[in-house]
Amino acid sequence: MTYIIHESWKDLQTSFEQILTRASQELCIFDDDLTQLGLRQAGCFGLLQTFLARNPRAILRIALRRTGRLHQDHPRLVRLVASQSHRVEVRQIPNTLQHLRDAFTVADRLHTLARFELTHPRAAFILDDSAESTPYAQRFSEIWAAPCTPFAPTQMGLY
Repeated sequence: MTYIIHESWKDLQTSFEQILTRASQELCIFDDDLTQLGLRQAGCFGLLQTFLARNPRAILRIALRRTGRLHQDHPRLVRLVASQSHRVEVRQIPNTLQHLRDAFTVADRLHTLARFELTHPRAAFILDDSAESTPYAQRFSEIWAAPCTPFAPTQMGLY
């Protein structure tokens, strides 16, 4: 069981990568637009692909405030959504949830990276602690159950 407070963007990205290496079944990400997590870098994105490759039943759910720049900023993720749509899904949260100012990633209801404010890198990094991670997983489920807009991996929503 580990609980660490991070104060820098570099630590935030490093912790996100550690969560990717530990995820085995389910990875849930709630974020603004994925900019601060480092998924643009090939190494970090490779960890995400490895997570999905390790377990054919693994699922990735991403709830974002803004999806408008995904095609330009995250083309690898867009291709992944298109090719793995049965296990990878991205949604934009509704206007009623746009006031939320935090961001978090939860893996297997056991590991969590929770940023307290979108514009700051301060975050809690939780490993191997279901008691601390479960409230974030439940919150993600509530966000996911809201009337979110599915992200279309192609401009027309077709492959």
